[in-house]
Amino acid sequence: MTNKLTVERQQSEWANSSIATPPVDDQEAVIVADNLSKHFGVTKALDKVNCRIGGASIFGLIGSNGAGKSTFLRLVAGVYRPTEGSMLYRGQVVFDNPNAKKDIIFVADQPYFHFDNLRKMSALYRSLYERWDQELYQELIRIFPIREDQRLDLLSKGMHRQAALILAIAARPRLLLMDEAFDGLDPVMRQNLKRVLARQVVDDGMTTLIASQNLRELEDFCDHVGLLHEGGLLFVEELDKLRLGLVKAQVAFREEVSSEKLMEMGLEILRFSARGSLVEILSRNTEVELRTILNQVNPLLLDVLPLTLEEVFIYELSRKSYVVSALLA
Repeated sequence: MTNKLTVERQQSEWANSSIATPPVDDQEAVIVADNLSKHFGVTKALDKVNCRIGGASIFGLIGSNGAGKSTFLRLVAGVYRPTEGSMLYRGQVVFDNPNAKKDIIFVADQPYFHFDNLRKMSALYRSLYERWDQELYQELIRIFPIREDQRLDLLSKGMHRQAALILAIAARPRLLLMDEAFDGLDPVMRQNLKRVLARQVVDDGMTTLIASQNLRELEDFCDHVGLLHEGGLLFVEELDKLRLGLVKAQVAFREEVSSEKLMEMGLEILRFSARGSLVEILSRNTEVELRTILNQVNPLLLDVLPLTLEEVFIYELSRKSYVVSALLA
């Protein structure tokens, strides 16, 4: 499976605009991007992005290299000034606004440390962030085993990431921005990070925005996901709603059964692929509807399979007049 997602925009009613669909009222939104554009010379890193992200949630921003994910995060953090449009945090312009920035922490893809160990860095963060939680900090250095006196410049990429995350989470930001948060972390540390973030969202009301190239990292973790491509926000939706009404099954028939026949019986087939005697079906039905229809042809085998986030995205993008020619890793 390839590790890029290429989307070719076809003629549609959305051809000249970026789309965001979750019904988040502006008064409830923590982040509001309104016709947001950022240009670097002739390069349009972001182009007319519209997005509303609610509070106390985990939002996953998906996109291949160069899609505009890091630029979007830096605009949210107030590192960049928009070329056009606006980026608001709780109704405030973020750029050059210390009052907004005090609630926000941005963990970049390549973390930077002003001092050479965690003890000194934690003292700096404690002086800068009024919500700093020393007890939480001590808990985190037990979960992510880094000694306070270890030299940060000698640590691996994954350990660098862990050090940056310890400091960011212990500061108890109201908005945490993370660029490739899981990059370099081993599977155990990834699960630890997911548990810690989920707890902070529930217990402390923290809003988390994670940018990643990898859909699998965000599977069953985010509340909402959005897809950036070539500077445009193509797709935003709540994960649970995405999966409603889609079902995948693996079936073995006693006799050959065509997709046309199954569609005549009531299946809304989106994908029908045969591998030897097994057929995999993706349909726009409920599980009950699918089982009822397929049981009429007395299959030898009928297993309903879990849908991956990749499959849901591919289907939804195709419905919105986009052609997906490859998948995210």
